[in-house]
Amino acid sequence: MDQKEKTQRELQAIEEVKRAKARLAKVRREEKKTLRKEQDHHKFMMGGIIIKYFPDAYGFTELEMNRIIACAFASRDVQNMISTVVRERSLKEANINTTENEKAERESA
Repeated sequence: MDQKEKTQRELQAIEEVKRAKARLAKVRREEKKTLRKEQDHHKFMMGGIIIKYFPDAYGFTELEMNRIIACAFASRDVQNMISTVVRERSLKEANINTTENEKAERESA
């Protein structure tokens, strides 16, 4: 009788392990799906930007585009613009954080 109960417990434990593995696999699939979705969005956005500002891009090979983009990013004007955008982004994020902190303080008061 004791052996039968133990077997039943073991079967129950094995079933729980299977369910846990299935939940883990589901979570991993969802995380991969989210990551792929983010990556695809980024690819589409970047591709759209290239085509918007450089419609002739489809006429170049990947190697040619790499050369063009590398040359563009090496120019002083582009480097200055990148610095400006990064600086503005930092200021914008700081303002958002400050606003959120002020809002949280008002709500807690």
